[in-house]
Amino acid sequence: MNATQAKDRLYGQLAASLKNMSRAVGQTADLFEQLQTDLDAMRVLAGTHAAQFMTVAAELSPETDGGANTEATVVGSTSLKKIHY
Repeated sequence: MNATQAKDRLYGQLAASLKNMSRAVGQTADLFEQLQTDLDAMRVLAGTHAAQFMTVAAELSPETDGGANTEATVVGSTSLKKIHY
């Protein structure tokens, strides 16, 4: 094999490597686009869950009336009474 053939073979390998790298970069760009979509959806979901959590917390928190509060809690078929001081 002479130098010209070796050079041509190496240029062919380089072209194949660049083609593979270009395809991998394209796939990476597609994955980043999907990741951005997923992160946006997670942000919306987290906001919804935070709103639900705050609503439930507000519903479950005892109201202050300056005195001892009572709150009925049902466990199974038994009703228990909590006294808050």
